Amino acid sequence: MPSSTLFVRLSLLLSSLNIVSSFVPSGARPLRLCPLQSSPPSVDFNEERIGEALSKGVVEDDFAESDEQNVFGTLSDAITGSIFSVLHLGSDCGIKDSSKNLRVLWVRALLHNYGEVVDPVAAKLLPDKTRGLVTSEYSKGLFSPIRKFAEWIASRTTFIDESLDSFLSHTGGEPCNVVLFGSGYDTRALRYRKHPEAAFYEVDLPEVVQGKAELYEKYLRENDDGYDKEVTSRFLGKDLNEYSSGGLVADLLDLGLDPTKPTLFVWEAVLFYVNSGPKREIFKELYSFNKLPGRTKDTAVVFTDSLKPFVDVPFTSETDKFFKGLDASLLSHRSRWGGAVHFAATVLNDPSTGGLTPLGESMRGEDLVMSYTPTQSNNKKLLAEPSMDDAWYAVGYAWQVAGYSSAVEAVMAQAPDGSFPTKVSSDGTTKPYATRLWNEPLVVYRDADGNLVCVTDVCPHRSAPLSMGTVEEGRLKCFYHGWAFGEGGQCVDVPTQRSNPNGSEEAMAKFRERVTGCAKRHAVAEKDGMIYVWRGELLEADASLLPSKREGDMETQPIDTVLDYAVDYSYIVENNLDSPHLFYLHDGSVPPIESIGMMSKNLPDLRLRPFQDDCGFGHLGRFKDNGRVKKLLRFDPPNVVRHGGVSGFEEEFHIVPVSPGRARVLLRQHLPKGPILSTIVSIPGMLPFLTSLVNNWNYHIALEDGAVMQGQSHLIEDMGAPRMQIGALGDDLMSRYWSWRTKAHERSGNPWRNTLQNVESKPSIPSGTTYGDDEAVVELARSTQGRIVDASETVGIKQRYVQQTPEALYPPMNSASYLQALVVDDLVKGLFQGLEPAGTMIKTEKSYAPRVRPQEAKEVDPATGVRRPEPQRIPTFAGLVAAAVTWGVVENAEVLGLREVTEKMALAMQHGLFL
Repeated sequence: MPSSTLFVRLSLLLSSLNIVSSFVPSGARPLRLCPLQSSPPSVDFNEERIGEALSKGVVEDDFAESDEQNVFGTLSDAITGSIFSVLHLGSDCGIKDSSKNLRVLWVRALLHNYGEVVDPVAAKLLPDKTRGLVTSEYSKGLFSPIRKFAEWIASRTTFIDESLDSFLSHTGGEPCNVVLFGSGYDTRALRYRKHPEAAFYEVDLPEVVQGKAELYEKYLRENDDGYDKEVTSRFLGKDLNEYSSGGLVADLLDLGLDPTKPTLFVWEAVLFYVNSGPKREIFKELYSFNKLPGRTKDTAVVFTDSLKPFVDVPFTSETDKFFKGLDASLLSHRSRWGGAVHFAATVLNDPSTGGLTPLGESMRGEDLVMSYTPTQSNNKKLLAEPSMDDAWYAVGYAWQVAGYSSAVEAVMAQAPDGSFPTKVSSDGTTKPYATRLWNEPLVVYRDADGNLVCVTDVCPHRSAPLSMGTVEEGRLKCFYHGWAFGEGGQCVDVPTQRSNPNGSEEAMAKFRERVTGCAKRHAVAEKDGMIYVWRGELLEADASLLPSKREGDMETQPIDTVLDYAVDYSYIVENNLDSPHLFYLHDGSVPPIESIGMMSKNLPDLRLRPFQDDCGFGHLGRFKDNGRVKKLLRFDPPNVVRHGGVSGFEEEFHIVPVSPGRARVLLRQHLPKGPILSTIVSIPGMLPFLTSLVNNWNYHIALEDGAVMQGQSHLIEDMGAPRMQIGALGDDLMSRYWSWRTKAHERSGNPWRNTLQNVESKPSIPSGTTYGDDEAVVELARSTQGRIVDASETVGIKQRYVQQTPEALYPPMNSASYLQALVVDDLVKGLFQGLEPAGTMIKTEKSYAPRVRPQEAKEVDPATGVRRPEPQRIPTFAGLVAAAVTWGVVENAEVLGLREVTEKMALAMQHGLFL
């Protein structure tokens, strides 16, 4: 590899890592240039209101320090600066800065080569002798491993370009202003020469704008792009930290900015460097721009930048509140890195009406969903009109329909495009996916074209479970008589029809149509790897109401877990809306990391604030009165709970009401997929390993929750105890949930009602139950059978029948394998780390530290004042035996007659008897 190629590859990698690790380039550079002499214009704005919106985080010192660079960022700056100096040695580009802005220019040229951004100009601004390193076909393969590290540059470039296109589309050729802040060696003024109506103004440090002016002249001399227009950019060389007393707008007006024209202000990764005081004054001036004397045109402000200290969380709802305080409207929004960066498009409101201006109406796309989480429900009607009907319910994952029994098995077989190849048996058939929703048995399969089909799990012939059958070439065949169902659940074959040699094809087709009419079909959809079934009229299913993920947000790695509970779904909804129990019941089980803070010792400091957004209602959690929001949880009707926070990590609990006393949770956890995680999961075997770790952690939490909820269920359902007698912190959310649930039942009736008949088709034999045909007697008998809490099955020779589908394969109902693994985990932690066993109730009351027996505590020698050495921990004989059994024998304990022994050892370790 040529040394120059190695240089640039190393430089781009370090640059990208620096951008990701520190989120911003290096800190503010206090260079000074004599300011333009001008007095600020007289502006009539709501000083009190805007001042209040901008008061957050501003300290007495107007030059409070801006975000600082970490050590890695500083080091990479130095290295990349040296490399770029070599690459630009002898170049006549006129570039003065050889590090920060240059690396963005090189990366944009590379991304254009990959087709990820549209920037044909970037490469032309690079030195002739070295630009081929990022523009050739060879470079595509060379730099492919680091493309993921440049996603931040690609996404911000695309967001700003789309906003600029929308702005220029609105102006329709009318003269307008575009003001770029911190653009560095950005190429927009050159790329948008096709818009002669746009006058560009660029604000950056003096040495940067001086180099850029020379670079533009060089570009125009050497390139004929067919446009007669000269570059109209005007440059303001200024350190933005000099505007602690205002004056930015005045300087722009002195530069020639025409306040009577539509104006777009663009901030790209520069506010990181600006201190709080100057930043406050800049925001005051920009968001009062529409109120300048004689100002009649529209104003928009676009950010791919920091909004700290005014907005230090990633939530759209909080960002919207901030801009409303500035008399502006938020048109689009997304966030990165826990709120460190916001992608926001805003417009200043009409001063006379307070509403959207024509520019705002033009730039606004789809209505912005006010959601505190990137994943969101889209059925706002359910908040205003509670109902269990006319809604989509997740019933499974795509990998379950493909035949996989665990998420680990599925990701091991996952195709590069994210799909899951269907598991096929030796006879060429596959199994359909069986589940229940509100006690109605359902079966899901894919037809010959790969489209999903969902029907009630009852054959229209003699009510045999269709899920006992097989899928062959996209046809679901009943296990009893071979009747087959294909596209859309249509009956496509009845084998006994072929026994009549005189039957016409027309008569047989009509009979199959009658069969199809008897089958109860359901609307089904796949979205982001989850399978949803519509509860409501088949033809009224609305795909636009499916949950979605906000476009443009940072990519995440989803990890799927399935949990089976022997309690009603409502207990799980309550459990996941209960913030305090996370700190007490799960103390030590949730990672005891200070930044997460879910430890019992922090419970007295917990503060909860209720909220409602467009998707649901919930709590925002923080520590102490002035703490930063760390976590939120939200109920999205009718059955989803979402957990989120400032880190970008998010959980969505799809709580499926399977049957009375039985629920299944489809838990999807979104891990922020930055460059480091992307690299890890690209290593063969690492994604299954990560999935296994997350699944087992979820099983652990579910077992802790499940035991409590089982006790609640018994006391409430069977013994008549009240659901809640006295409330405390956080229980207002329980009351609000039950209020919604009660109204939903009043509106839509008891959701457990169902019929396994197609109401449009009259059955040949309507009842025939054990209880006779009297409807009142049958209803009474069915209602007194009690809650269903098991998953009974009938063993067969060719096929077995599982009475309570879906089969309970996962903890907490099926937890034997996890509990065995927990024995090993406790043993290792106890013998080698001295940590508390899993059964310890409170592990972190004072601090999270290895358990030390009293006699092992280090003592201070009173004579010398030196701590005596800690005695060596020597495991007991019983401990060594336990290690041997759990590591080598536990899987064969039944055969060896040691099952009882291992169970007793597990119980003993929970009480610390082996230490």
